[in-house]
Amino acid sequence: MIIKVVYECVMRIRAVIVALITACGARAGVARANPRPLPFTYPNETLPEGSLELELYTDVNPLRVNADPADLSKGRLWEPSYVLQNELEYGINDRWELGFYQVFEASPEDGGSNGFAFDGLKWRVRTRLAEPGELPVDIGLYFELETMHDELSFEEKVNLQRTFGLAKWMANLWVEQSLERPLDTKEHGSQWVFIVNPTTGFTFQVTPTFHPGIEYWARGQLSAQGDSDQDRANAKVHHFLGPVAHLNFGRLWWSGGLYWNLTSQKTPEPGDAYGPVWFRSVLGIDL
Repeated sequence: MIIKVVYECVMRIRAVIVALITACGARAGVARANPRPLPFTYPNETLPEGSLELELYTDVNPLRVNADPADLSKGRLWEPSYVLQNELEYGINDRWELGFYQVFEASPEDGGSNGFAFDGLKWRVRTRLAEPGELPVDIGLYFELETMHDELSFEEKVNLQRTFGLAKWMANLWVEQSLERPLDTKEHGSQWVFIVNPTTGFTFQVTPTFHPGIEYWARGQLSAQGDSDQDRANAKVHHFLGPVAHLNFGRLWWSGGLYWNLTSQKTPEPGDAYGPVWFRSVLGIDL
């Protein structure tokens, strides 16, 4: 009798475990996350209606600072610049998606430290014009407002995508209009700056989990402005190219890329905005 009761309990526990595993597997199979195989380039797909996703961005830009600003003979140090972004995405319906960002920045400082600070907020909406494959090239639109601590920016993108079997091409035609915080003098008043930030790349699905690829992106002013030669050099268009990798685990995904600065491979001077390489990581979690 006791053996029979124990057996029935074991079988019931086994049935519960099997049911839980099946439910978890089904949940993973219909995961509603919207992964980005390319770290800088948005895909055409949007989140399904009612879906919520968290994306964590990390940008690393190795720069140079003075080891001791009071004694320049002590040389210079490598000190990376970091930009951390937390983005919440929500699917209004199957074609419209909202996004909200918090942006934090750690700027390198002389002596080998950095100044970590809250940089501002971003608000954006994204849509696609048709279902994937209905048009010769999938087309999406993206609009963003940036309310940063020292600037106000408007950003627009036309997102393009084409699938070739297991390979996928994506591109973002990306422009930005930025208004920096004005100074309290007429000769240093505020002015709008036009910035281009195009991106494009290819990925290939080796397995459903692993997608390697290559991506290009650029950022800067077509007509660089600035008060000094270094300011104008920082503002001009800089071009980057590098390998990327995407790992898709359903509700959890990660994309990363290491990009070479095609504009300049020289060791940066203190005050330069770009180093010889750039690294970006994006981690996505379906909530």
